[in-house]
Amino acid sequence: MNLNKVLINASNLHVGGGVQVATSVIGELTMMSNLPELLEIWASDEVDKNLRSLNYDLTVLPNYRVVNSYGIKALNKDFQKKLNSFSKVFTIFGPLYSFSRKFENITGFAQPWIIYPENEIYANMNFMNKVKTRVKFFLQKMFFKRADHLIVELEHVARRLVDKKICNSQNVTVVNNCFSAVFLQVERWKEINCPFPKDKIKIGFVGRNYPHKNTKIFPQVKAYLKSEHNIDSEFYVTFSPEEWAACDQKFKSDICNVGVLTVDQCPIFYRHMDAIIFPSLLECFSATPLEAMVMERPLFASDTPFNHDVCNEHAIYFDPLNPCDAANKIAKYFQYVDNDSTSASALLNGRKRAMEFSYADMRASMYLQCLISKDLIRR
Repeated sequence: MNLNKVLINASNLHVGGGVQVATSVIGELTMMSNLPELLEIWASDEVDKNLRSLNYDLTVLPNYRVVNSYGIKALNKDFQKKLNSFSKVFTIFGPLYSFSRKFENITGFAQPWIIYPENEIYANMNFMNKVKTRVKFFLQKMFFKRADHLIVELEHVARRLVDKKICNSQNVTVVNNCFSAVFLQVERWKEINCPFPKDKIKIGFVGRNYPHKNTKIFPQVKAYLKSEHNIDSEFYVTFSPEEWAACDQKFKSDICNVGVLTVDQCPIFYRHMDAIIFPSLLECFSATPLEAMVMERPLFASDTPFNHDVCNEHAIYFDPLNPCDAANKIAKYFQYVDNDSTSASALLNGRKRAMEFSYADMRASMYLQCLISKDLIRR
């Protein structure tokens, strides 16, 4: 083990928001001077694909490698030997699966199922799925507890980790998440090959189709908009082929799937939408609300503490368990928006909120400081 050799590990990130965060962080590092010579960066195939799509100059990074690890399979001897060649390892989002390690383990935590184990989603699971899910997150929790230090995205996550005795208050650092800098770099934006009708209200969702994302309400919201408010709408999601195949026929007939987007396609997707919906029941943090605000799109969000923490008054909140309430809030907005002179001002204020929340270069700098500093940033 080289006492000065440190690793930023994004080898385990293959889907969803973790890929976007890793892409943003590594992309920002390419624009920093005086990076540690003994810094190594591991990016998964998917993170690497996004970085190259954005034309970041990866040659300026001292030691950049494409490495893939997949969950608990990372416990294999060869991978563990590679990890043990470092003095510190920062895994952007964990858990990091490691037993007999010799390095300092700094891990990003973003798993709400672990800190909010009593949640509404379990109630809708059958017995076997409930058992499998609880076992999965119990094992993940054990590996998170093995970390020397955890990095989280919002203060409520740090509090819950301490309350659940996963770490103590001295072993957790809050580094606010943010939207990617690409949202401010119009020249990097890439078009989406999908028709968007002009005669319907277009409502978009960016994210995975996890149960806690609560996307199953979309067909009902769409139906209520038509039957109760005579509003023609089209809902757009960004599911992978596997996620789309798992949807029932009703969902697939009512909802449009544009497929997984690269980071540089996301701004164009938001631009095409008339509004963004975020019905999630459970989050540590999601960048979707910030992205909607920075793109000045009306945001309809679940009435939950994590959304209020991020959006404040810059979202229109609805009961995520009541599709009719979501439809009513959407209808009310679009029935008055054309005659409401405050709407444009409200969207601009939302953009200001997103811009002030955090910055991509600031986040990357704080991550790097956590990795190379002898004294980690404390709460």
